[in-house]
Amino acid sequence: MDILETARRHDPVESLKAIGAQLTELEGLLDRPREELSATRPEVSGWSPGEHLFHMILACELSLKNAEALARDEGRLVREPAERSAEGLDVLREGRIPRGVAQAPRFVQPPKRIDFDLLVTLLGDVRNAHGALAADPDRLRQAPRTVPHQLLGDLSCAEWLRFAQVHTDHHLAIVAEILG
Repeated sequence: MDILETARRHDPVESLKAIGAQLTELEGLLDRPREELSATRPEVSGWSPGEHLFHMILACELSLKNAEALARDEGRLVREPAERSAEGLDVLREGRIPRGVAQAPRFVQPPKRIDFDLLVTLLGDVRNAHGALAADPDRLRQAPRTVPHQLLGDLSCAEWLRFAQVHTDHHLAIVAEILG
C-alpha cells in the first residue's frame, strides 16, 4: 500500500485527537493512589498498572518522536519504505493488538521500581510533543517516508500515530482490567 494512501486510511489528525484523549486518561490514572498503581494481578498481567503506564508513556513518546521526524523528513531512522509488514498493517487497520503475542522490546520495558514523579514529567513531555504535532497537521499527511518498527515493519507518519493510538488503547484496557 502506498504511504500516502495509508495517511488517507489512518488520518493522522484523528489519531492525534484520540491520543489527546488518551493522555488525559493517563493523567487521571497517575492521580490514583500509588499502592493501587503498584499492585499486580498475575491472572491478568505480569505488570502492575504503574508498569503499564511507564510502558505506554515511553512507547507513546517514541512514536510521537518518530512521527515528528517523518513530518520533518529528517533523522537517522527515516528511510524509503522497504520492509512493509502485512501483519503489522493489519494490526493498524483492525485497531487491535492481540494479547500475549509479543513481548515489549527491552528499551520500553518498565523498571522494577516505578518513579511516579518521573512518569508525570515524562507525560508532560509527551503532551508537549503531541501539541507540537497537532499545531501543523497538514505536514503529517504529506510525509512520504517511513521509520522502522521492530515488529510491525516500516511505518509512515500516519501509521506511527495510529500505532500510538492502538498500542495505548491495548494497555489502557489491560490497566482497566487490573484495577477492576
